[in-house]
Amino acid sequence: MYKIFLSILIVTATQYLHAQPIHEIKHSDTTKPLLVKPVLHNSLKINLSSLAFQNYSISYERLIKNKVSILVGYRYMPFTTLPFSNTISQIANNENVNFNGINLGNYAFTGELRLYANKNMHGFYLAPYGRYANFNLAIPVQYNTNQGGNTTVQNAVFKGNITSISGGLLLGLQQHISRHFVFDIWLVGANFGNGNGILNANFTTPLTMQEQSSLQDNLNNINGGPFTVKGTVTSSTTANLNLTGPWIGIRALGVNIGFIF
Repeated sequence: MYKIFLSILIVTATQYLHAQPIHEIKHSDTTKPLLVKPVLHNSLKINLSSLAFQNYSISYERLIKNKVSILVGYRYMPFTTLPFSNTISQIANNENVNFNGINLGNYAFTGELRLYANKNMHGFYLAPYGRYANFNLAIPVQYNTNQGGNTTVQNAVFKGNITSISGGLLLGLQQHISRHFVFDIWLVGANFGNGNGILNANFTTPLTMQEQSSLQDNLNNINGGPFTVKGTVTSSTTANLNLTGPWIGIRALGVNIGFIF
């Protein structure tokens, strides 16, 4: 019995000695630090499609949770002639406004909360957003003048600003094209709110009563679409346009490229 017991102890001790180094190797392997790439939380983007409309648009996005981010954007358009003025003139079909002479500039601030389908600012997203916009306008309104028995057409240029505050919803898709670059595509979206503004015209040469009457008639016939437009000739040297009403904006097929860091 003693020999049997001693044999069991020797075999057990031998197996333990052989097994111990293997166990230490496994332990050391499992505790070896893994090389995991850190999640990138920030993205700086530029809108490529808005350049066709002479708009310069940039945005900054910050990941705050696995599938949630916040974005702030700024858009700027220098004061210049109205893009696609001929097309807009045909659609508006208003002979009292000289659309080729309209000048427009604007800037806007946008804030978004993005809810992604996937983690780390990737895939489809739904984004409720708010926007403040300011538009600088110069609009020529035509009127008739009689000089030497000949009737000619003159322009009264109304200048001023329209501001709007609106909110909306955007559906988009953001695709990682490499570790540090993404495409952000606005698929479809719209915003609704209110806008208002006052445009003023000043004349160095006082208008005659006939000219004032002609300008007032044309102001009365301006179709502002969803806006309520009230034009008034206030004196022989001044006139104004008041615009108030609902504001509707569309965001669709916007292509942005971004750098993630």
